Amino acid sequence: MNVLAIGAHPDDIEVFCAGTLLKYKQQGHNIFIALTTSGNIGSNEYESREAIGQAREQEQLEAAKVLGAQVRFMRFDDQGLQDTPESRRSVINAIRWANPDVILANYPLDPSTDHAITGKIVSEVMLSIPGKLIPADEPPISRNPSLFFYGTAVGIDFTPEVYVDITDVFDQKKEALSKHVSQYAWMDVYQTHGLLDILEITDKFRGLQAGFIYAESYRAFRIHGYMPNFKLLP
Repeated sequence: MNVLAIGAHPDDIEVFCAGTLLKYKQQGHNIFIALTTSGNIGSNEYESREAIGQAREQEQLEAAKVLGAQVRFMRFDDQGLQDTPESRRSVINAIRWANPDVILANYPLDPSTDHAITGKIVSEVMLSIPGKLIPADEPPISRNPSLFFYGTAVGIDFTPEVYVDITDVFDQKKEALSKHVSQYAWMDVYQTHGLLDILEITDKFRGLQAGFIYAESYRAFRIHGYMPNFKLLP
């Protein structure tokens, strides 16, 4: 089975759904990651957007080694992502590239603009992925993937519908997130807890809700032709 995780920024995947990807990896499935932006304003420690974007892409590649994932960068501007023909084409290409059975993506009602636009585009191109007349560079695919939206930062305005027990892979998830070194100081600009501490608190809370020690949470996307198959979650 092919599993595609789509995020707005480097570290989104590690924060929100890396535990689920690690469970899939344990089961022998193929893991793909696609990012709409390279997070090229995500630091005050670098002198240019190009420099931080390159640094964050490299961090993502290091994190992907822990997850056993292939990575595709779309390279739209951080904090400037728009729903345009270009961004839709890029997302369609990414989905077709991975040919997934399952897609994990940002929640379209996430308070973060880049997160919300990423999730919105993913959900709105689902009916386009098999169409040969849709503007794209990758050929159409025949699979009908199930789309699940992962949570928001610290769970704000996100009510889970389903949980995945990640207790046995939580340490690996934490290792993957630890590769995003540039984000330690950047998150301190916004938050009173460190990046790895926030991960532990959030996943423990979701675990408490679900009866596990650590968990990740999701909501399913529904549209005729792409109804979710919950049995595909690990």
